[in-house]
Amino acid sequence: AGYDELTHLNFVVMETMPREVIDKANTRQRMEGPARYFKDVDLDGPLMSGFIADLARRKTLVDPTIVIFEGMLTQDGGKPHPAYAPYMGIISPVIERSVFTGGGYPVVEGLTRDDYRKSYAKMVELVGRLHKAGVPIVAGTDGWGIELVRELEIYRQAGFTAAEAIESATIIPARVVGADKRTGSIAVGKEADMVLVDGDPSVELGALRRIATVVSDGYVMDAAELRKAAGYSGAPK
Repeated sequence: AGYDELTHLNFVVMETMPREVIDKANTRQRMEGPARYFKDVDLDGPLMSGFIADLARRKTLVDPTIVIFEGMLTQDGGKPHPAYAPYMGIISPVIERSVFTGGGYPVVEGLTRDDYRKSYAKMVELVGRLHKAGVPIVAGTDGWGIELVRELEIYRQAGFTAAEAIESATIIPARVVGADKRTGSIAVGKEADMVLVDGDPSVELGALRRIATVVSDGYVMDAAELRKAAGYSGAPK
């Protein structure tokens, strides 16, 4: 009994929110409540530690989409979100202005951007606590797709190894949907799209943005040509 999965970390955070936030969790309070209160939550307290233990016992999946909260809670207007900074200058200026540098969630009365940042830092710590406790984590972004590498980078900040972060976007989701015998990892007899990158992701996950070659469905494709066809004027930094 119970949920198989929680998507978006703010709904994990909701366990510790005041009743007035929980009762309006289908409104903007689902964002403003965690931004306001989570910085003051004790992760070692009985409420959150007990909830983490329960999620681990039930093997309830968590898809944090922490990258969207990084943008909403930490970013000032005019500065590129860390997920998008590597793409600045190689994509449409319209997208840069409207999406990449749009800034974070408006600061509500009585709080500051620094308050938001403290709540975000506590969220990153929570992701690490969930992982350490054995809660299955799958990487999601609630975005365009190019945010995925940044999601994994934040997992590293939270205490994942590079391999564990990559697994959250590959073999673990495959297991969740019962496809791990067929795909999700590179092995003889399995289906696997592959990318060759410029760098070593075990040292720097950002290397996953610097794709040189794509192998998909038996075709070998030049990543530079694919980027050109998609409207990029160059490679991510």
